[in-house]
Amino acid sequence: MRANRTSRPRNLKLAVLVIGGTLLLASCQPLAAPASERPASPGAEPTAEVSAGLALDGTAELAVLADPAGAAVSIDGTPRGASPLTLTLPAGVHQVGLSAPGYAPLTEAVTLTAGQRGILAPTLLGGQSPSVRVWADTTTVPWLGETQVHAQATANSPVSEMQVSLNGQVLGSVRGNDLTLALQPSAVPGVAPGGAYTLTARVVDQAGNTAEAAAPITIAPTTVGAEASAGGAAAGSPSQPATTAVSPSAAAATGTPAVPASSAGGGTPPPTETVPSGQARAISPTTLTISSISIPTYPFAAFVQNVADPARMNYPVPVLNRLAYEASHPQPAPVKYTLIVLENKYLRLSMLPELGGRVYECIFKPTGHDEFYRNPVVKPSHWGPGPDISPAGANWWLAVGGLEWGFPIAEHGYEWSTQWGYDPVSQGDGSVMVSLFTRDYRRPYVDVDIILPPDAAYFIVRPHITNPMGAAFRFKWWADAMLAPGGANKPGAGLHFVYPVDEMTVHTTDDATLPGPGQPLPWPVAGGRDLSRLGNWNGYLGFFERPAAQGDFTAVYDPASDEGMVRIFPSATARGAKGFALGWKKPLDPHEWTDDGSAYVEMHGGLAPTFDDWNELPPGGSVTWSETWYPAAKIGDITYANAHAALNLTRSGSGVRVRAFPTEPIRGSLSVAAGGSAPVVRPLDIAPDRPLDEEIPAGPGPLKVILTGAQGETLLSYTLP
Repeated sequence: MRANRTSRPRNLKLAVLVIGGTLLLASCQPLAAPASERPASPGAEPTAEVSAGLALDGTAELAVLADPAGAAVSIDGTPRGASPLTLTLPAGVHQVGLSAPGYAPLTEAVTLTAGQRGILAPTLLGGQSPSVRVWADTTTVPWLGETQVHAQATANSPVSEMQVSLNGQVLGSVRGNDLTLALQPSAVPGVAPGGAYTLTARVVDQAGNTAEAAAPITIAPTTVGAEASAGGAAAGSPSQPATTAVSPSAAAATGTPAVPASSAGGGTPPPTETVPSGQARAISPTTLTISSISIPTYPFAAFVQNVADPARMNYPVPVLNRLAYEASHPQPAPVKYTLIVLENKYLRLSMLPELGGRVYECIFKPTGHDEFYRNPVVKPSHWGPGPDISPAGANWWLAVGGLEWGFPIAEHGYEWSTQWGYDPVSQGDGSVMVSLFTRDYRRPYVDVDIILPPDAAYFIVRPHITNPMGAAFRFKWWADAMLAPGGANKPGAGLHFVYPVDEMTVHTTDDATLPGPGQPLPWPVAGGRDLSRLGNWNGYLGFFERPAAQGDFTAVYDPASDEGMVRIFPSATARGAKGFALGWKKPLDPHEWTDDGSAYVEMHGGLAPTFDDWNELPPGGSVTWSETWYPAAKIGDITYANAHAALNLTRSGSGVRVRAFPTEPIRGSLSVAAGGSAPVVRPLDIAPDRPLDEEIPAGPGPLKVILTGAQGETLLSYTLP
């Protein structure tokens, strides 16, 4: 159930006369001369002279009758008085702003035509503080036990966020009025057996009103033997901070935990998968934990303010006062950020909602390596969209690492440093979805669903972009993965950009031997250099698949670490595929973005073919699509990939070496045929931690490789010329 999503506005329609919240503009008989600004008299009937005068003047009359009375009124950003108020305005579109203490501000776009007279009478949300209560199913919980914690809010305005914590440790957060989660005391940092603690629920509504509630809870001691038997389950890993296991309910009415905190224990049996022998293999459900992580961070936040971008419906832009920031002689200090972790047998994904809702880590557990670049410090660079398409001062960016969302303009957008909301939801198949979302639904907004299935080495990225406005919205969308496959947090010279095209469009470069921006670039070999290998580069280079994305996959693979990352996407919808690196022989100075010399490459995916192209959503319109992302390891390189596997084929004198990384366990068959010869068929039993590596006899000619599942279904079919 997506209770939080369905409660968010999807379509904001403006009518013509607002009575009780609906705007209606009626043709009436105006005055002989323009009216001055005065308190509204909604009962007065217009005369013929009123209409004639307004029409001749090219003006219209608007009565603003907001509830509550006394609400401040602005027209196109200029204060004009307090409601009730009647204004004479030029014909055309006007932005009417309304605000009052304790109420959520409201902005309506009103279209007036000459000679018309209208009334705007909305009711502002808010006026009353919300109320909230919090409780646990049991007030005394064993140290190694579990209880359900509930919080419910009642608010006059929609709830922006409800958060539950235990003695300051955040257990869970949701955008909505109800939250149910599972509390396991042994997994909460700072909690010890035999102590008295306090559950706290805090709620914030869209009007900015807050409320808190508290409830006592006691953690009962347990026996030494019980602690020893559970010690392995409670232990953390070196790459992960201590975490709090939570189970937000998919439907509060069920009263059952929706996100399993572990695969052990009672309750509903885990899902099973039938294997060819007829035996059932248990599938461990995906788990969710929410905790915090400390990252050394430069103190830029005190020097940032939001400035409206008038070209993007006044979308807020974080602008850094660079001069003041540098004059403060900034030094990094630890800052605590919320960390959301999804984990299954093969992957551990972490997300940072307070830094643009990015996917921060993708750790492939069989190797223990993070495939994303992870900057050890949060440091403002001098890079950004530039003053040509955004307000001055917006040309900065945090190269935090991971997978970030670029919206509503190209490069990295405006959202990479903002706080996003999050909504965890259990799925019936044992997977868990975390919906990350921008927090202002009065303007175009974004939701990104991250789904991690059980016992699979892939995750799904599902963006939703919605325009709730009454006018079309032009925007750009690019997801940017900063990658450093393997354990070095830096790419190697042999890193391979696997893009299945023969021509690129140059975005930008400082290599004078290559074509300039906007020009075609042969791929992969240009000027005698194989540019798909990073070690052949001079300076930095950015490129787009030309004329648009093709092949439905891109990848990078580093043979030195024998690991990489794959993106599978619908190129008919997501038409942009871009690569970028900082250079090799003459790279950019790493002090621009980090303090330790670490580096990365980028793999971008966009809705439009290049950064120069725009997308447009009609009023109330939306767009959504799904992508599959996964690490690949121990196959040497990548020739081809789809959602089921990444394939590497290398010919030898007498045959071919077939290596394949599956995104899930596969029991089936491998078929290899060369030229017109009969195929060689071998049984297949592989998994993400046991990739395929077979030498197959094969003659000359095109080589066709097929991976088949247990029921005979084709999972991958590829022909090598």
